Amino acid sequence: MMARNRRYGRSRTAVLKTRAGIATAVVLGSGAIAAVAIAASSQSAGIAAAPAAHSSTFGNEGTLLSTALTEWNGSQQGTYSQLARMTSVRGFSQASHHGKVLAIQRGIVVLATNQFIILQSANGSLHLWLISAGTTFQNVSSTTAGTAALTASTTATQQAMQSGNMIPATTLLAGSPTTAATMLTPAPTAQTVTVQVANTDLTVTVTVTRTTATVNQTATMPANAMPAPMANTFTMNAWQAVNSLARGDLAVIVGTRSHWTLHAQLVLFSPLSTSAVGGTTGTTGTGANTPPHW
Repeated sequence: MMARNRRYGRSRTAVLKTRAGIATAVVLGSGAIAAVAIAASSQSAGIAAAPAAHSSTFGNEGTLLSTALTEWNGSQQGTYSQLARMTSVRGFSQASHHGKVLAIQRGIVVLATNQFIILQSANGSLHLWLISAGTTFQNVSSTTAGTAALTASTTATQQAMQSGNMIPATTLLAGSPTTAATMLTPAPTAQTVTVQVANTDLTVTVTVTRTTATVNQTATMPANAMPAPMANTFTMNAWQAVNSLARGDLAVIVGTRSHWTLHAQLVLFSPLSTSAVGGTTGTTGTGANTPPHW
């Protein structure tokens, strides 16, 4: 296993995050965009799940997202404030604003690569976010305003900042501490998650075996065009940090949707440790830690 020290401000206890484990993801619900996930052990055919749930809203949410994105360069506190106000968004949501589709998702990182992030929300929905040189990453674990933006919860923020208790925040974003623990700790069987971006040729399959993630994708991931068919396979350490973001981190991602794909502009995150979520687990099988619905 590999581990990495994460340092926090005075308001948070420093933790040692174990970057090794095998995860099981189950997706429930329905939605026009986003993903289909399959969770399977190496000894099972797996369970196919329905398309991931999402919400679509208009009006004030679009204004909040637009303001959050435009204020970042001039006032990070303003961005934090806008996102903290979005208390009703506990998973994925999108909104139209001046001809653009803006999107936000809160959840736990399943995999982070130099091309994309797969984020799983508390209700189990999976979304693939494309990243680029213009994507901003910010560790907010040591700031009260940043943690409030991450969780959109006063209680979870107070617990995290005053006593280092990450259980409320983990429950809100990951669904449960047990779900988070499966992202952080080893399991004896390989686990596979497949994300299919609706209305495109892009399907990404991630198989985590011990510390290795094998990634298969069926199409390209262009920034300003539809994905084009092209098979590609690569391997990486499943807990390798990309832009300081790694599997098992809590995160909120804000960006846009175009050509049916999600494009991350701002990623706020907070690392977790196995101790922060109640120790290690060795859960095996499929669907062992199904998150609740919202």
